[in-house]
Amino acid sequence: MEHFIGIDLGTTYSAVSTIDEYGKPIILKNCDGEHLTPSVVYFDDHGNAIAGAEAKEMMLSGEDNVIMFFKREMGNPEFCFNVNGKDYSATDLSAILLRKLKSDAEISLGSTVSKAVITVPAYFNDLQRNETIKAAQNAGLEVLRIINEPTAAAINYGITRDVDQKLLVYDLGGGTFDVTVLEVKDGGINVLATGGDHSLGGKDWDDCIINYITDQFVREFGEDPNDDPLTYNDLAFNAEKLKKQLSSTQSASMLVRYAGHRQKYEITREKFEELTANLLQSTQEKTEEVLREAGLSWHDISGALLVGGSTKMPMVEKWVQEMSGRAPLRGINVDEAVCLGAGIQASLEMANQSVRRGLPQGTFRKLSLPSGKDLQIKDVMSHSLGAIAVSQDGNRYVNSIIIRKNKTIPISESRSFKHKTRRNSGNEMEVYLTQGEGTEVKECTVVGRYMIRNIEYVNGGETIIDLQYSYDENGVININGYQQETRRHLVAEKLPLQNDMSWLYEKPKGKIAMNIILAIDISGSMAGKPLKNASSAAIEFVNKLNLETSSISIVGFTDSVVEYCSLSRDIKVIDKAIKKMSARGGTNSPLEFCYKKLKYSEDKPIVVVLTDGEWFDQKDAIATSDRCKDAGIDIIAIGFGHADEKFLRRISTISVMTDLENLVESFSTIAQELTQSGNASSLKLNI
Repeated sequence: MEHFIGIDLGTTYSAVSTIDEYGKPIILKNCDGEHLTPSVVYFDDHGNAIAGAEAKEMMLSGEDNVIMFFKREMGNPEFCFNVNGKDYSATDLSAILLRKLKSDAEISLGSTVSKAVITVPAYFNDLQRNETIKAAQNAGLEVLRIINEPTAAAINYGITRDVDQKLLVYDLGGGTFDVTVLEVKDGGINVLATGGDHSLGGKDWDDCIINYITDQFVREFGEDPNDDPLTYNDLAFNAEKLKKQLSSTQSASMLVRYAGHRQKYEITREKFEELTANLLQSTQEKTEEVLREAGLSWHDISGALLVGGSTKMPMVEKWVQEMSGRAPLRGINVDEAVCLGAGIQASLEMANQSVRRGLPQGTFRKLSLPSGKDLQIKDVMSHSLGAIAVSQDGNRYVNSIIIRKNKTIPISESRSFKHKTRRNSGNEMEVYLTQGEGTEVKECTVVGRYMIRNIEYVNGGETIIDLQYSYDENGVININGYQQETRRHLVAEKLPLQNDMSWLYEKPKGKIAMNIILAIDISGSMAGKPLKNASSAAIEFVNKLNLETSSISIVGFTDSVVEYCSLSRDIKVIDKAIKKMSARGGTNSPLEFCYKKLKYSEDKPIVVVLTDGEWFDQKDAIATSDRCKDAGIDIIAIGFGHADEKFLRRISTISVMTDLENLVESFSTIAQELTQSGNASSLKLNI
């Protein structure tokens, strides 16, 4: 028989469920005989990882290599936990915890387990969901589905209810808060709207206790217990213990020992509620926001379902009752509801999978549903999906939303974008995927970068690309393109995000497409060091340009013109051409050659000329330079040695005199300025 599990991968505690031999969802006990496993990881001196209760005990005994609350860092590229010289991401730590949960489940079931449904906060974004899947795969689990925690709780609640009703799930866990409005109807569950905060949970209530008590300790003794990791671990443990005590008593005390001082502090339930009122207010704001998004008010809600260990605090129940005008609904275990819902969903996924694979009955334990009941779950997107775009006035980057949040999933929608194409070039479209509700970039999160390639050139240069976003049942996103004129479907390749995304908050510079001929004097006087330095300067120039949008031709001029490479974006081809240059003969103008090459250029045509001496037929060169300017071709003239400065000023859009030792710096500066402006007449050179 094939076994499967549902996993509530929690911030403070995790749990595992399955379906028993009677078709009922149950919580599996871990190797300690408990239903809940602490979400804590410890590394011993040999680098071996231990998760669960033993790891939490190590934390309390003062061990350093202990980490918890890493779920809050899921998908954060800047987070790492270093142990014995090795870095662990939140994904790595989650994989360690998942291996522990999987192993304990296998011991409990007496067989191997390879398939699971895993819950995540409804407000997890695409990156966080993908990292959760990756962690599970690293732990040896096939993810049947990722499901939102409030939805899982609602599944557990709604499976035995026949009454049609609209519910609000208020899910306050140890580290995250979710609120979801849904409808239980005709045996199915339809999520209407969801929201929350993945960095708000019971830990924040604990922190309020710690801050209140340590502030008093500092005032009395001038020492801060938070400065010592061991003492802080004690504070964190005792604060959580005090919080739980205040759920059943009107006051509780906490002993603090630090720096030779010892003091006991008492907190009343009233004081605790005063210290944390702002946290409850935050949950109310999120709750009312979700109700508005669902188009409902409290009068439309049959009741509020409390989920998550932190809802055991009396203040939460009282707060929800004040918001809703009625007592919260009963009938579920707040610690286990999410996990049991995951187990139910896992059974449904296994049933769907067995139908697709044509497996015989009895290959796995099936969920026992009430007679005639067919449980169908329809969830929604927790974030709007968009792309980074340039505002209409061109002054800033904005978030262009393609699919609005709270749409039923799976869903696929598209938006059309204009895109410029070029002849004889690999046309590409870069897409930055966003999740967020506002048009301001600061209001959204960039969660992915994609490149759509093989866009065909169309007459006129401008094409229409339909950018298609798809959002599946796991909340995982896929992106594709469609070129309207050619009716071609285009695949988007996912690429890593850059480390530095500060450009999002700057004025868009645009990607300026240029065709540049780099014309270098290769007359006899350039032999030796001058040509060597000129080659180095040319390579620097090319490296500073954006070859995604600009093409470069390498030309040498003497008595005649030598084209070492035609317009290209291949850095290897261009570098090879530069290295081929050799000095010989006299000096004549390359401008006629450049004019013929660039006069019909669709992209901005630019000629960069480097010379160290006087040209033979200056009159003809001047006439040709005027034709270049009339055709919109910019000429940048760089002179050194015996170059005729007055003549260079006459034939160019802009000219500069330099010396042999500063050639590389001069070319680098020009390349940087061109990349920003794409126009020689706007260059501000200070060389």
